[in-house]
Order: sequence, then structure tokens, then C-alpha cells
Amino acid sequence: MTSSSGSAPVPDAPDAPVLIIGGSLTGLSTALFLAHHGVPCTLVERHPGTSIHPRAVGYYPRTGELLRQAGVEDVAVREAEGFRTHRTRAGVTSLAGEVLFSKEELEGDDELGDLTPSRLLLLPQDRLEPLLRDRAVALGADLRFGTELLSFAEDPDGVTAVLGDGAGGTRSFRSSYLVACDGPRSIVREALKVPRQGRGVLSRHVSIAFGADLRPVLGERRYSVVHVKNDQVTGILVHDDTLTGGTLIVGYRSEDGESLEDFTDTRCAELVRAAVGSPGVEVTIRSRFPWDMAEQVAEGFVHGRVLLAGDAAHVIPPTGGYGANTGIADAHNLAWKLALVVEGVAGAGLAETYDAERRPVGTYTAEQGSLQLAVRSGSATEEQRAAAADAVTVTTGQAYRSAAVVGEPEGADLPVVSDPRALRGEPGTRAPYAMLSRGGDPVSTLDLFGRGFVLLAAERGGPWLSAAAAASAELGLEVTARRVVPGADGGAGTLADPDGRWAELYGGLRPEGAVLVRPDGFVAWRSVGADRESAEAAALTAALRTILARE
Repeated sequence: MTSSSGSAPVPDAPDAPVLIIGGSLTGLSTALFLAHHGVPCTLVERHPGTSIHPRAVGYYPRTGELLRQAGVEDVAVREAEGFRTHRTRAGVTSLAGEVLFSKEELEGDDELGDLTPSRLLLLPQDRLEPLLRDRAVALGADLRFGTELLSFAEDPDGVTAVLGDGAGGTRSFRSSYLVACDGPRSIVREALKVPRQGRGVLSRHVSIAFGADLRPVLGERRYSVVHVKNDQVTGILVHDDTLTGGTLIVGYRSEDGESLEDFTDTRCAELVRAAVGSPGVEVTIRSRFPWDMAEQVAEGFVHGRVLLAGDAAHVIPPTGGYGANTGIADAHNLAWKLALVVEGVAGAGLAETYDAERRPVGTYTAEQGSLQLAVRSGSATEEQRAAAADAVTVTTGQAYRSAAVVGEPEGADLPVVSDPRALRGEPGTRAPYAMLSRGGDPVSTLDLFGRGFVLLAAERGGPWLSAAAAASAELGLEVTARRVVPGADGGAGTLADPDGRWAELYGGLRPEGAVLVRPDGFVAWRSVGADRESAEAAALTAALRTILARE
């Protein structure tokens, strides 16, 4: 893989505004969210199709919210129905042997109704990826499997890539931006020579996908994750919803001369039988997938017209299950920014805020993965146990600080992540969830967000609606404005707040106040109320100019 800057001949027009390298979860999510925003994009993936290996399994409620915006959550929930009761994490000598410990995953999930309408989703990656693929294609994304990136060259106006078709044929492809979603061994990141920070590779593993009838040993039990330890095997086992297959993850030590080649079908089958605890069970080995447990974060996610996302940007220890969730959130953060930039509505500086927002989150989450590893292995110190946050906090309580957020003059500096229930609509945080009413029908605040900017004005914030129209006209940007009023019926064109909690959730907004929410559902700016008549339009327009990098 080679890269260069400013030397390649530049075609007159791009083949697509965005070229995505890598067709796994993060790449497919990037294509999905870009297509959701109406951005033509092309994805290339060297493998012939989506993942054949289960890999990631769990997706936290915030990820469900993101998939909801793009029209995938409902179909994913239906696909995951068979996993609905797979909620127990356990330690065993084998599936047929002694249970050493047992704990419910995401305890209190049923108590999250005040925070989110979404729930923990258990679905193997090889079954989620086709759903993302199909929706992305339906929305207009161009997905090219069996195609690989051979080289790329960046110039001030875009990126020229050379693509191979796997049969010796090549072609040049021009895009305004290139998004690298090509995994922990990213050839794009390596070509750019981007260093990484963190603890590095912690251990080496192989995931063994197998077929076996687990019904006799499981009985009525259903597990999300099983930690197996006996004289023959130590590893992690995950079974599917048919109870006729699963994945066994085991480690190996290259420093002791062990390698992937040691994991023959015969040895893998022996390891699976030992984990199941049934020597006579018939085992079929479907695939092997080598990977490194590591904590590594790229020192920069934005490199001119080339951006890193998912494992190409950050490798997170899988304990905690944060890797896939963080990659999907990267894609969601980046897509709306690229959409506005390629449309010419925003300056290139908006895309550059992706690094300022997502790199601190990637670093924090990688550290949390390592903390979870220490906690679950029993090696954590008291200090490490105290620093380990719960999954909902890690994935939902993030706070961004960038030029795409207009902070408050007296606003407190929030940590990278906080308890989401303690947040109150501060600029840079996820817009709180509340149930409102529109024309007598219930509507979630989360369902108001996902495409353009949304301005929510409080009870006496009528002038903000005119301000939104004025800002839209001046900036060429659609801003949807709604007034939120207490009570069961807000009248035509308004949103009713039957519980009377909305203003409090958004920071105790005064009746004259308003809050501006970005397309990704994060609060961009808020005002307690303008000081004088007609000041609203100037305040809102100025905030949007800052966010859009148009100052």
C-alpha cells in the first residue's frame, strides 16, 4: 500500500463524494448513515461478502438509538428475537459441568425506560451486517465486495484511489473524502504512518466458529457469554439462538512458539468438546478468526481528506463489548458532518471536528475495556474497580468539546463521559430522551432527530421559530423548529409535554429559552432566552455559523 500527497493527476469530478475502505460493521454503518443523509458513497471490501464469522455480539441501547434513526433497529430487534433470553454471563468448568458464577448482563435494563426507548441487542455480527448492507443499498449506497484498495493519493481537493477487482484488473477512483474502516491492521493508517498510543497488544487469540448440538447440555439455560476453565481448555464460549452452534475463543502464546497453524480442525474440535463437556458430541469447524486483544488508539483520526474510523482508529479490549458500539458511533458522528461539507453547506472545518469529538471517546473507551479486563480477571486494584464505569455510562454519557459545539459562557467543563442521568442537555451531550405528544400522538424526542438540525423552543419561545426560518434562509440550511409547551395538548404545530419534564431535562430552560440539536442527536447550543426583541435570529445564526465552520 502506498500513499502520496498532491502528486496524482486529478480528474474533473469525483466518482463519489465519499469512498469507504472496509465493509465490516463500521464501514457498512458509515455507508448506511451517509446514504441516510442522501450522500452518494461507494464502499469497497476485499472479501466477497459480509462477515462469515459471528465476531461482535452485543450492542448497547445507544447503538440501538443510532440504528433507529436509519431504519434498522426494528428489523434488528426482530432478527435478535431468539437471543432475547440470552442474558446470563457465567463461569463454568464446562457447559455440562459446574457453574462457578452467574450474572445477568446489563442488570437494570428494564429500568432504562426513563433514559432511552432502546434496549440491549444481542445479535452476532454475521447476522447484523447483512441488515446494515441491505438498508444501505436500499438508501442508495454503492457497495462493492471483492474489491480492494491498492493505493491512494491525497491532494487539497480530494483523494484518488486505485482499486483492484481481485482478478488483476485495476481502476482509478476519485472521491472528495476517504474513510478508512479497514480494521486494526488498517492498510490506510499504515500507509499514512499514523502512530498509535496505548498499552499495545495484550494477548493473541483465535475465535473458532463451530457447529454442535448443544441442546442436551444447555437444557433450559441460555447464556450471553460463558467463561470456561478446565484442565483442557480456558476460553470464552458464545452459543447461538438455534443451540446448534457457537464460537469458542481461546488464547495462544506466540512467544512460546504457538501459532494459528497449530489450530487444526482436529485440535479445534477437541477444544470445543472440552468446553462443552461432552466428549461424544459431534463438532464441525466452520471457520477460524485470529485477532489480538489490544489497547491502541491512533494519534489522529483526521488526516486531511482521509479519516479513520472503528478499529482502524482505536482497538479496544473486547471485555465490555465496546469495540463495535464505538465504531458504529464513529460512523454516525462522521456521516452528518461529511454530508453538510460535500453539499457545500458547511466548511471543511466541520469534518475536522470528528477528531476532537471521537478521539477522546476512543481513548476513554479503550481504557475502560482494559479496566473491565482487569475487573473480570480478578486482578483489578481497588482504584481500577472504582474507575470502571457501567456500560450505559460509557456508551451514552459522552460529552464532546469541539468547534461543532457552542458552549455556554459559564458552563462547567464536563469529563469525557458522565452518568447520563446526571446530564441536563449541556451543549456537547446527547439530547435527553423525553416522551412528548404531537397532535395527540406520543412522540419520542429521539425520533425528532436524525436528519437536519432541530430547534426546540420552550413555552414562550415563539420568536425562536422565526429565528430558525431566518437562519435557514441565510445559511441555506434546513432547521426544523418546534415549540414545546406543558400539558396534554399543545395546539397545532407544537409539541405537548404531558409530564412537564422536558424543560427540566434540558437544563431547566426558561419559558423563553431554546435548544439546538445536531443531526446526530447531540445538543449543539442552547439559550435561556434572548435579552431583547429580534435578538434570537442573530444569536441562532451566529451559533450555526460557528458549528458549520462558516465564520
